Amino acid sequence: MKKFFSVCLALVLIMGLLQVSSLSHTAQGSSPTGVIPVSSEENAGSTSMSAPSSPPKLFWYERTFGEIEAPYIPDADHIHIPQGVGLDAAGNLWVAESARALKYTANGTLLMSIDWTSSGWLTDNTHFINPHDVATDSTGNIWVVDYSAHRVVKFDPSGNLLLQLGTAWEWGPSNALFNGPTGVALDSLGNTYISDFYNQRVQVFDTGGAYSTTIGVTGEPGCDNTHFNGPYHVAIDDDDNLYVADSLNHRVQIFNASHAHIATLGECGVPGSGNDHFSSPLGVTVDANRIYVSEGNNRVQIFNRATRAYQTTLGTGWGSGDDQFKGPNDVVVDSAGNIYVADQWNHRVQKYNSSLVYVRTFGTTNVPYLTDGYHYNQPVDVAVDADGNIAIVEGLWGGGGERLIKLTPEGIPLFTVGEPGISGFDVDHFFQPFGVAFDLSGKIYVADCGNNRVQIFSKQGVWGATLGTGSGTGDYEFNCPSGVAVDSSGNIYVSDGNNHRVQVFDSNRLYVATIGVSGEPGSDNSHLDWPNDVEVDASGNIYVADTFNSRVQIFDSSRVWQQSLGGGSSNLFWEPNGVAVDLAGNIFVTEKFNPRVQVFDSNLNFRTVIGGVRGNQADQFRQPHGVDVDAAGNVYVADLLNHRVEKYAPGSLQFLPVVSRSTP
Repeated sequence: MKKFFSVCLALVLIMGLLQVSSLSHTAQGSSPTGVIPVSSEENAGSTSMSAPSSPPKLFWYERTFGEIEAPYIPDADHIHIPQGVGLDAAGNLWVAESARALKYTANGTLLMSIDWTSSGWLTDNTHFINPHDVATDSTGNIWVVDYSAHRVVKFDPSGNLLLQLGTAWEWGPSNALFNGPTGVALDSLGNTYISDFYNQRVQVFDTGGAYSTTIGVTGEPGCDNTHFNGPYHVAIDDDDNLYVADSLNHRVQIFNASHAHIATLGECGVPGSGNDHFSSPLGVTVDANRIYVSEGNNRVQIFNRATRAYQTTLGTGWGSGDDQFKGPNDVVVDSAGNIYVADQWNHRVQKYNSSLVYVRTFGTTNVPYLTDGYHYNQPVDVAVDADGNIAIVEGLWGGGGERLIKLTPEGIPLFTVGEPGISGFDVDHFFQPFGVAFDLSGKIYVADCGNNRVQIFSKQGVWGATLGTGSGTGDYEFNCPSGVAVDSSGNIYVSDGNNHRVQVFDSNRLYVATIGVSGEPGSDNSHLDWPNDVEVDASGNIYVADTFNSRVQIFDSSRVWQQSLGGGSSNLFWEPNGVAVDLAGNIFVTEKFNPRVQVFDSNLNFRTVIGGVRGNQADQFRQPHGVDVDAAGNVYVADLLNHRVEKYAPGSLQFLPVVSRSTP
């Protein structure tokens, strides 16, 4: 059982269900360029173990908490992290936000939404995960850059799927794949230009979607005029010149219609706040007379198109007022000279007229979306207390829900802590929470990664204390605490991810010891490499999901290493995210790149797998992250990109249908 332990009569039943003959399975190598295609019959394992033709099914789907693939309640008045903006021929505004592509009139009326609520195209490969840009072609077709799914999708003007470039959930350097596409633009001939961020290139496709050519050198960042370093948004002018926001080189590169370099704005490798410098430019657009660049100084810089000389600045700096920005991510200008700026962390798009005067806001400033206790935006971890109550944290990297939600065993919300989609530093907010745990008294502990602290709440959700003194490598300091566990004596264990260690504190929050070497990643048994989660069993043994070493490290109650599960050449895991242990000592492990939970007995023998297929149905996951086991042996899995928590029961013979809403 994850996080806390108590004596339970159900132990005998659990052990009986899981004590079957030792079973194992063959190793499957990991791929550096894509997701391992794993089915329930294809489970990665230790090379020292033999494989059954099919592992036994010991856990059965019981129910879902949350709305499948629905991180929040969609509406017209809220925009969650706008990453890209575009315009159609009629002057309508398109916005790419965290899970939708939205079409507005110039006056702010929502005309269309392509998202998880759309009909006719929602399947495993055609829903959005963090779209970064949107554009339309001369016939009104809509192009959406789906960054996290590593593909670009084309729809007709009614929102029907026409074409996909790249393969969803796979990435790599070949011309058939992307690795983090971020921008899209079309030239006068209908060719499509796509900025491929991590592949350091712009890919060009013809009107039929066939690959044509590459601008840049695949996989090679550089500072000369044949290389990029993080190409972000792209734009094309009426002469078919290409403009590339070369973000990590702090410049904008300009190429002619033959793809020959003709000019540079900014200075390669030299960020700055002067008018001739940028800090990580992300957005670029152009009209008949001007070039517009949105960049990390919270401004839009405007240049003369003919001479490329600086003209003026749009924006007055960091803030949430009119004409202020918090991360202007993209910019576009219409035929009348109206300027639209994607103001991502204010969760809005700001509109200016051709005289650079603020006109209106699309979205609601600092309110990214509507939600309730039944929707979960990137549930990253889950814990269950002795009474069966469930705690969920929404977090991970930017775009998560930033909340702690407590549910009854039936899934009825009891309370939430945090503001939906809004990061903060006070005790009422989180900044990318990663882990959650209960202690025996029902207090809740949240590993608040971005704030470098662990927040402690009463069982009623009232803040009580903070563990941690800020960022650093010293005792009591953290660098992204990502997991937390509490043993039966009240000792607190914190996986300090980017410090590559686990810190241990007593029940009075006094420092006790460190597992690992502070600030020093490594693969021997005295080191860890980004420990993402930590667990303690009933005997005080400590289990660490040692993510980048692809193993689980096991220590005794004196913090002395005992054995490893996975790691080395075993190919047992591909970056384990979460670990839990039940009352019988069975170990449950989730992985970042495999859609499954692997189960092992206390002797590290493979038992079974939960899931194994990527998808949104029962027994399927899209990036399972946190995992916990309750006193009855039920398994709870935080299914991050399906925006839900799945519950599995041991040994049930009945398969229940998927229940979307978590009501009793």
